[in-house]
Amino acid sequence: MRPAFLAFVLLVAALPAFAETDPGSDSAGAPTEIVLGDVSPPPPPAPDDFRVQAVERFLAKRQDGSLARSVDRAVKLQAMAPKEATAEELYGPAGSRLIAFDFMPEAIESERAGHFRIPVYLLFANEEGEVVESRDESLDFSEANGDWACVSRRTSAAMSWSSDGVLDEAKSLGVSEELGKAEKHLRDWTAGRKDGLAYSVADIGKDAGGRVVVKCLRFSAEVGRRGFEVKSDPLVLSREQGVLHIESN
Repeated sequence: MRPAFLAFVLLVAALPAFAETDPGSDSAGAPTEIVLGDVSPPPPPAPDDFRVQAVERFLAKRQDGSLARSVDRAVKLQAMAPKEATAEELYGPAGSRLIAFDFMPEAIESERAGHFRIPVYLLFANEEGEVVESRDESLDFSEANGDWACVSRRTSAAMSWSSDGVLDEAKSLGVSEELGKAEKHLRDWTAGRKDGLAYSVADIGKDAGGRVVVKCLRFSAEVGRRGFEVKSDPLVLSREQGVLHIESN
């Protein structure tokens, strides 16, 4: 047994005796509670479901508006949206749709009564289902007439997605046809559920066997609900008797 540890054990064993003989103690004879380590703070309060639902409802209405715009239906800015917000700010770049959105309920911040702020993440895709932009926003909500309304929207960060670099790489490798087949496969995958599916082509190359490997991301979301899934399995293409095949998807 190490000397330091032995000294600690002896000290702990002696503490109750000190408590019993301390003439100034108000609780002579009572056992002494020894707490080792830091006392954990109480867990934070659970997110308010009413606020979470208000955020999800606001983003779902924006998603519905972006879909309406994409099929040339008349779009009116929602009454619950900030007055200064434009259609592009609410529904995304022209020619795109709000495919998915997400936020963390525990990230809700209340600075004062009747007000809260929350960061959200948005994903936009074009008519062919290819992701064109992702965006981080900060939304402010205020309480009015027993409900919550978004009173301010600010873009914290935005990123444009482009496959131009992949196109150039495919040309240099002489596999433009393979890339075109892979992209058609991904477009067909989004067909019929364009409002909840999207993809992005990230890279292209060849493996040791000469097969073409297309690295891509596939996003799946439930329309009107927060959250989405991402799959990153690559597409592998090869030729058999001159015919191009996709081996895995």
